[in-house]
Amino acid sequence: MTAPGRTDSRVAVVTGAASGIGLAVKQRLIGDGMTVVGVDQRPAQDCVVQDLADAEGTSRLIDTVVDQYGRLDLLVNNAGLARHAPVDRIRMADLELMWQVNVRAVIQLTAAAFREMARLGCPGHIVNVISTAGQRAEPGQAAYCATKFAVRGFTEAAQLEGLAAGIKVTALFPAGVTTGFWNSAVTDPAGFIGSKAFLTPDDVADQVVTAINAPAGVHVESITVRHVLDADLDGIAAATRAVG
Repeated sequence: MTAPGRTDSRVAVVTGAASGIGLAVKQRLIGDGMTVVGVDQRPAQDCVVQDLADAEGTSRLIDTVVDQYGRLDLLVNNAGLARHAPVDRIRMADLELMWQVNVRAVIQLTAAAFREMARLGCPGHIVNVISTAGQRAEPGQAAYCATKFAVRGFTEAAQLEGLAAGIKVTALFPAGVTTGFWNSAVTDPAGFIGSKAFLTPDDVADQVVTAINAPAGVHVESITVRHVLDADLDGIAAATRAVG
């Protein structure tokens, strides 16, 4: 959980830390000398095993970390999942699972982090890894988009409340990223990823590090990151010609 010879006294919690974006963030923070507690439903190095769909277990995470390390400086709410389907085929069981992990767990952990950061007087920071699905709806992803728009609204309100408590809250909106996320999100993950220009987990981890290492007087409220080729280039060209 800690790099040898570390010089950074900060303590961080990163959810979804066994793979993908969470793993990349965890490794970057450990490499920078921070003490990092990873959280994932699967056993992995430097990770506490916790299914975030379990509200009771999730409720104890922040308190456990503070009890062990005496502080909490950073929470990265990264864990999330999707079950993409057209509106007329949305299964309520899938919606419930997405809501529990993508929304309720984020709110629950953020609320607990606010309480502890304020109590301890730490200049805390919370980064909510949301998705561009929380900025623009996509067909076939209605239920998933609903969860991400919910987290976006919650994050924007938390940003305002955090200012009074000395807590920074950053909304991070990555577009498509090459991770195992797609294995359960779509029926043909290889074909889906192969048809698009995607970011790497390290690309997103870079943005987390940028946000949390901003000067004390700078609040990075929102970051949107996408691959340079992840755009409707033909549509852009057509629109440019139309006004040219």
